[in-house]
Amino acid sequence: MWLLVGAAFLLRLFFLPLNLYRSTDFEVHRNWLAITHSLPLSKWYFEKTSEWTLDYPPAFAYFEWILSQIAQLCDPRMLEVSNLEYASPETVLFQRLSVVGGDALLLWGAWRLGGSRSAALVLCNSALLMVDHIHFQYNGMLLGLLLLSAADIEQGRTNRGAAIFCLLLSMKQIFLYVAPVYFIYLLRGHCGATFAPRINLRFWNFLSLGTVVLATCLGLFAPVLLTGQAEQLVQRLFPFGRGLTHAYWAPNVWAFYNTADRVLAKLGLGDQKGHSSTAGFAEVYESSVLWTVPPKATFALTLLAYIPLMVAMWRRTSPQNSAAQLNPGAFTLYVALGTAAERPGATWNVINGPVPNLARFPGVALGSATSFSFGWHVHEKAILMVTIPLLVAASRSTNKQLISATLALSAVATFSVMPLLPDRPVETTLKWVLFVVGYVIEAKILRLDVAPASTPGEAADAQAEGRLTNLGFGKLCPGWLVALAYFGLGIYSDFGGHRMVFRGGMEFLPLLLTSDFSAMLVLASFLRIFMLLP
Repeated sequence: MWLLVGAAFLLRLFFLPLNLYRSTDFEVHRNWLAITHSLPLSKWYFEKTSEWTLDYPPAFAYFEWILSQIAQLCDPRMLEVSNLEYASPETVLFQRLSVVGGDALLLWGAWRLGGSRSAALVLCNSALLMVDHIHFQYNGMLLGLLLLSAADIEQGRTNRGAAIFCLLLSMKQIFLYVAPVYFIYLLRGHCGATFAPRINLRFWNFLSLGTVVLATCLGLFAPVLLTGQAEQLVQRLFPFGRGLTHAYWAPNVWAFYNTADRVLAKLGLGDQKGHSSTAGFAEVYESSVLWTVPPKATFALTLLAYIPLMVAMWRRTSPQNSAAQLNPGAFTLYVALGTAAERPGATWNVINGPVPNLARFPGVALGSATSFSFGWHVHEKAILMVTIPLLVAASRSTNKQLISATLALSAVATFSVMPLLPDRPVETTLKWVLFVVGYVIEAKILRLDVAPASTPGEAADAQAEGRLTNLGFGKLCPGWLVALAYFGLGIYSDFGGHRMVFRGGMEFLPLLLTSDFSAMLVLASFLRIFMLLP
């Protein structure tokens, strides 16, 4: 497996000289390098020379400042705030390498939770490769912090794990998606909270944990708050003036909602005054026919969907003793499903019932999935917050249903982010090669059992059939049909099918079809995993 890990890093380096597509996120982060290097801290969240203003929490700004100290040795001009859209070869190489270096945290976190198999799985994940190393972002580094936090809590270093999670929240606010999971587990399992038949709390655990959390958050946010940027920071972190959906609809319930609104508008219903949410730049979106959904409604819906998970987690977490200390691996079950219970001597069955004193819920994955499904202005890239933790858990699991569900979700997650790459020969070829090869590698690493075969040829056929089966959802939606749909949509969207049919018209249609098809499979996968819960 370590050879595969090494190959995954070499692939990242192989991308560097290809002059691949860079999204606007590349300029976003270059601008943040310039802001944090060239301006005093008191101006960071007020600066708006570029439209790509600093809108991540302070810890990520500190990270950009640290990078800028190295960047000035490569090309000082990239650190000029007024030097918009600057992308010299040195700048491109430096920023690309910073993403590759950030993946060391992902390697470390995955290895600590699941060894070399987990590390190989997440580093070879095609969606992550496309989003971070072509499109350009730092998801690998951030998800590495998430896994490191879970690893510390799993191994009994609860306060340090909580501090790492606070650091993660202070780097990117989207990880609030999974904050309730940490809150419930730590309050119940670590602090021993009970409310019936009497109120009980392990006061020292609660006090020490609370002190660590408050000290970490205050330490990271204080420099910004003390320089009079509190209001500006809140406005930047939570820009509710943006639309319900991103320019490319994330594959969630709002993709179907927007599609229904668009279809009704095409039929001549409504006032026809709504703005297109596929126009490109984030804007306020008003539906043409259906109700224009406000942020408060999405928050309420997300909370309602989250409540059953939180209640179930509370009920299944023992307040009697620290689960992480008595049962190493317990918290990993919050990252996803099916690890500690499958150690020798464990009696838990994912279908038939719980094991006392252990948390048996994929909290981080399902918490992320809940927020992804119903949240406000969700980006399609946020699907990585579900798939990466699930891949780590699947690498440690022998539960075939979990492995199959994870493979299916990982495949559709990769397919759903492919429209982020432009319709150019190199990128189109590369993303389809990554899609196919990445899925085969994941299936090979997870080694789903297949029926015994008398000859090597029969074994190979059985494995190929198993890989196709894992793309599907039972008899109603078999794997071969899903595979056919993937490649049919690919031909239509990426290989000239749409242009042949509409000759330049209906430009929104390929994205709409990809988003709705992906949403159907993503939501079905989320439900499939949820149904595995005892």
